[in-house]
Amino acid sequence: MGEVVSMAWEKWQQVYADLKFANRMGGGAIRRMLNRKLSMAFEKWQFTAGELARQQFMLGGAVKRMMARQVSMAWEKWQQVYADLNVDGMGEVAAGVVCEQDGRWRDPAYAEQVMLTTCNGSFSY
Repeated sequence: MGEVVSMAWEKWQQVYADLKFANRMGGGAIRRMLNRKLSMAFEKWQFTAGELARQQFMLGGAVKRMMARQVSMAWEKWQQVYADLNVDGMGEVAAGVVCEQDGRWRDPAYAEQVMLTTCNGSFSY
């Protein structure tokens, strides 16, 4: 009888090990399938987030370039207007050109008004 019990025990252990292995392998396959979907979703999210960040970066650069262009255009226009007033070598407006604008170039509010007027109102802060 001891031999039959021993053989039954051995058989049970073998069946249990085989079932455990099959469950482990089956569970692994299911986990891999579930993780595949999760991985695909994560990769899609990564791609979308990266694309949005790239677009935001490019848009920010475009806005900065447009703002810098506007400021540069205003500066160039101001320089041209100032040069057209026949500025002498000392950085003062020539006396014959001043007429009714006498001394107003030193007033920041007037300088801003001239800049806005000469830029056709396209200059903004």
